[in-house]
Amino acid sequence: MWGTDGAKVFAVADGWGWTCVAVEHWNAECLGWHVCKQGTRFAALEPIFLGLMSTVGSVASDAGRLALRMDHGSQYLSDHFQNRIKYWGINPSFAFIAQPQTNRMAERFIRTLKEQVIYGRGFQNPQEVSAAVGFLADTYNREWLVEKNGFLSPWQAKAQWLDQASLARAA
Repeated sequence: MWGTDGAKVFAVADGWGWTCVAVEHWNAECLGWHVCKQGTRFAALEPIFLGLMSTVGSVASDAGRLALRMDHGSQYLSDHFQNRIKYWGINPSFAFIAQPQTNRMAERFIRTLKEQVIYGRGFQNPQEVSAAVGFLADTYNREWLVEKNGFLSPWQAKAQWLDQASLARAA
């Protein structure tokens, strides 16, 4: 299961913009992110697209084969968004209304993003926001120690799981 969410970010020259993310539930890895001026259905699909390309290498029909947890935002409820994720083989899984903890992985990543990158900084434009989000996503995946992973980073947890899976196949 993946989780997706978005957050508004202010840039001095361009005003409010959006950061959208897709996060893997089992190891908390940020699979994709997108910074844009408007948080539309197209912007919300971008991190899902990036996540599919990075994990399965394709956005062909039925490439996803997973569930996607999201809130009830208009971008996620749109026909375009719903039809695209269904085409990719992704089953929608909506968080309970007014209970953000039911989309905890995406919400937690957004909180970390705000605390570590957004709050206390003045961004001039979306390009600066994008660079900061990209830096955090990479650092988070490589180095952020996540309790649910036994205090391994998301990529360390994935590597450990892949090692165990290859040993099991060899046995």
